[in-house]
Amino acid sequence: MTLAELIAKYRVDADDTAVPPLASDELVTDWLNEAEEEAAIRASLIHESSNTAITEISVSAGTSVYPLHETVLDITRADFTETGSSEVIHMTLTDRVEQDRNFPDWRTTTDTPTELIQMDKSIRMGCIPETAGTLTIECYRIPRKPMASESDKPEIARIHHRHLIQWALHKNYSRPDTEVYDPNRADRALAEFTRVFGIRPDADVRRSSQANRPLYNKAVW
Repeated sequence: MTLAELIAKYRVDADDTAVPPLASDELVTDWLNEAEEEAAIRASLIHESSNTAITEISVSAGTSVYPLHETVLDITRADFTETGSSEVIHMTLTDRVEQDRNFPDWRTTTDTPTELIQMDKSIRMGCIPETAGTLTIECYRIPRKPMASESDKPEIARIHHRHLIQWALHKNYSRPDTEVYDPNRADRALAEFTRVFGIRPDADVRRSSQANRPLYNKAVW
């Protein structure tokens, strides 16, 4: 479905077809974009393995921390290839606890990296890389960009498009506006959205699923 079709379906479901409508097209568009991102987070709907702007990171000798693309949620695979070599080294996704247990000196050891730690907005090699190379990842991510024009479509599969309306309805009925505020309808719409896409993992759940991978805010450029 296109953005225009999604907005039209929302207007029918919300009984908001008057001119002017109670919710502008711009506002409904914001809700639909939020819905797609929320769905991607809850249900891990978008797996990325081919867009090099997201999946490839240039590694420099001596530097172990690198920023992730802003759309990355969870890394599912990582490989390292040294510059000038054709050998692909499959990396183990790990965390600081395991690194401390298995390789106590990993923070100061210079070697070929074979472990990778995912953090909130960056990754850290399991050692200091001794040579330059390329890190290639596969990951779950959120949409690359929000829908803006009428012909734009969600990145998630078409089968999920109609369920995005439920999030928009939830946001609409939650507004502190006497003409639209309806907590019962807001709750029903959110419940239906959650039935389809699942519960949103909070920060603690995501940290647990990433095996104790920490936040790391060191500047790397």
